Amino acid sequence: MDETPKLFIAIYADVHVSKQLAKDLRERGYEADSASDLGHADWKDEQHLTYAAEHKMAVLTFDTRFEQLGKEWATSGRDFWGIIISPEMGEREYGRLLKATLNLLDAMTADELRSAVVHLQQFEK
Repeated sequence: MDETPKLFIAIYADVHVSKQLAKDLRERGYEADSASDLGHADWKDEQHLTYAAEHKMAVLTFDTRFEQLGKEWATSGRDFWGIIISPEMGEREYGRLLKATLNLLDAMTADELRSAVVHLQQFEK
């Protein structure tokens, strides 16, 4: 994978995360895509992580199984641009999800998140 340092985290929101998040992040100047908008709704976790890695994006998901997938990739030497695991948040909690995501984007660089798994709740303030 390209070793050029990358400052800003790009977000790939999986199918369980509101596609509104990617739209709102883009409106604030961040690079973000939604699996739903891209037609990836029926993809398996491995496919999502592969796509995100190829596009230098961190996966944002509610699916805790990604934590194990990240460990497997790291152990096998497969590089990825990070996994962000969030507690499941519905429409009523969308503001909380957006705020925590913005806090993460403000607190970490892409290189700091690279090949790491973080939990979004640690960025709730």
